[in-house]
Amino acid sequence: MERRLDPFSLRLFVAVCEEGNIARAAAREAIVASAVSKRIAALEYAVGMPLLSRARRGVTPTAAGEVMLR
Repeated sequence: MERRLDPFSLRLFVAVCEEGNIARAAAREAIVASAVSKRIAALEYAVGMPLLSRARRGVTPTAAGEVMLR
C-alpha cells in the first residue's frame, strides 16, 4: 500500500515547526487546530515515526521531523 505525502499537510507541518505551536500555525494557515493535528498525525503515520515532540508549551521537531523539515 502506497502512502502519499499531501502537499498541504507538508505546508502545515512547516508552519507548525516555524510557529512552535499547533494553534498559532492553524491561525496562520486559516484552518482549525484539530485539523492541523489530524494532518500531522497522518504524516507521522505515512512516514512511520513521530515528527513532532509535543509538550504543554508547544511542539518541536524530532530528529525525523528535522529531516522532513529540510
